Amino acid sequence: MNQSLREQSTAPLRPGYVRYVLLLIFLVAVFNTGDRTILSVLVDDIKAELGLDDRQMGFVLGFAFSLAHMLLGIPLARLADRVSRRSVVALSLFGWSAMTALMGTAQNFAQLALTRAGVGIGEAGGSPACHALIASHVPPARRARAMALLSIGALAGLGLGASYGAWASAQFGWRLALIGAGAPGVLLALLFWCTVRDGESLSAAAPESLGVILRQLWRSPGFVWLTAAATFATMTSMGRMLWEPALLRRVFLIEQGQLGTWYFAVSVLPSALGAWLGATLVDRLAAADRRWYAWLPALAAVALVPLAALFYLWPEQHRVAGVPVAFVFCIGMSLLGAIWGPATMTLAQVIVPERGRAVGAATWTMIANFIGYGVGAMLVGDLSIRFGAVFGTDGLRYALLVLASLSLLTAWLFHKLALALRCAPSR
Repeated sequence: MNQSLREQSTAPLRPGYVRYVLLLIFLVAVFNTGDRTILSVLVDDIKAELGLDDRQMGFVLGFAFSLAHMLLGIPLARLADRVSRRSVVALSLFGWSAMTALMGTAQNFAQLALTRAGVGIGEAGGSPACHALIASHVPPARRARAMALLSIGALAGLGLGASYGAWASAQFGWRLALIGAGAPGVLLALLFWCTVRDGESLSAAAPESLGVILRQLWRSPGFVWLTAAATFATMTSMGRMLWEPALLRRVFLIEQGQLGTWYFAVSVLPSALGAWLGATLVDRLAAADRRWYAWLPALAAVALVPLAALFYLWPEQHRVAGVPVAFVFCIGMSLLGAIWGPATMTLAQVIVPERGRAVGAATWTMIANFIGYGVGAMLVGDLSIRFGAVFGTDGLRYALLVLASLSLLTAWLFHKLALALRCAPSR
């Protein structure tokens, strides 16, 4: 029986089945980001009912989530590498979906923060195991485009979460919006559990200890620089995405019922396009020189900064046919800001040991999420209050501009990553 299972696990996977697995992973990514970011369009409504300020909401949006995510990331990834990546994804999806719904019952700041932390615990296991599943189902030549499904799914979840959250909050209130967002994920978790199998045998060889895997990771060429670059890229991208709906509402006076539509048009849709185009381009460029996995995100990060300055500083009253001119720069910023994700996820799977794929993904994403989500969201909330004392509602736009300037540091870190890859052997 054991021999039969091994032969089944190493048999070539049917293309139709691989496409089905990628579709489910895409949907998991949709729910992953949708459930973690739906709060971004509910900020002002929650503040008003629970009597909170921007610092407290920054804590809930970022640190409460990212701390729990960091603490459980590696243990769940280790479980995925040793036991079953499919099972970890399914159970994680079930957990964070249930906690999202439970957030809708929060009566005060403490309950909101605790249930938000519960979402972080659940989501800690989802993404790294999905990275490893893709690596075990898709050959290297097409892997960046497959990894782009995670980025595009995340952006689709961001757009759907914003659109649904804005609409449901306007119609039924923020509490029912959260309950409705969490419920469908429970059904998807059951489908994933029943129909997906691990792409490679996890019992074919004796697993190495966690300490050995972590030492291998930090000795891998460029892994430290990859983690640092991804951390600051996450800080700028997610800090912006978590607070940009509030910017559209406060500065550009977009009504709550229309907030999701505008956010999807100027941020989510162009970001999804940028992720796919970037993945397609880097698959081709990296076939000749894998340093393009770092060069392309570095170039995009540099070009993003002037577009961010134009978006945040352009007068909101300058409009053409009722549409703010500043939104043109927001679209360009969104296109460039999504390029780094697929390239980084693919490179991470190339430079880590095969038996530590989920742990490797968990290690860099754990650090990136903890600092990126936690510090990024809290930094914007704190700066918004400080600048607000001088600039009023414009305080948020200056806070986001400070965050965007960190993209120059991100570009330098990706440059250092490219240098570290210079002497690395090809795989």
